[in-house]
Amino acid sequence: MPVAWMISSNATEVTVDYFLAKLRERNPSIIPNKFMSDRDAAQMNSIGRRYPESQLLLCWWHVLHAWQQHIVITHYPELWQLLKGWIRISEEQEFQECWQNIMSLAPSSFIEYIKTFWLSVKELWSAVARKNRSIFEEGDTNMLVEA
Repeated sequence: MPVAWMISSNATEVTVDYFLAKLRERNPSIIPNKFMSDRDAAQMNSIGRRYPESQLLLCWWHVLHAWQQHIVITHYPELWQLLKGWIRISEEQEFQECWQNIMSLAPSSFIEYIKTFWLSVKELWSAVARKNRSIFEEGDTNMLVEA
């Protein structure tokens, strides 16, 4: 059965790395298929170092939350609806078409933000990279796990 782990921490990279190193040392036969992160650099760097064979994904809730910090969604309700759907599009052509629609509605500063910080890591958050997942991998967090 596939194993997926979510790392939830505000610890330093040294702390996260130590934890993952010990976890791997004590459980060498358990290699998670996937890790979920909120784009915390400490987590991402440590996961890449200690479990390079695992896939790293970004939590959709955290991605949307980050985007929401860069626009006033009440001023752009149509754009916000597109963004919420964009992360879940699994076909590349449809993804690109939606991006064109987003660019036609979004302020230039937001377009630059997405281009600079998010399109380069699209494989971490876009459903285009999340095809053929089992029911166990389809879960979406509601942040109660962090509460």
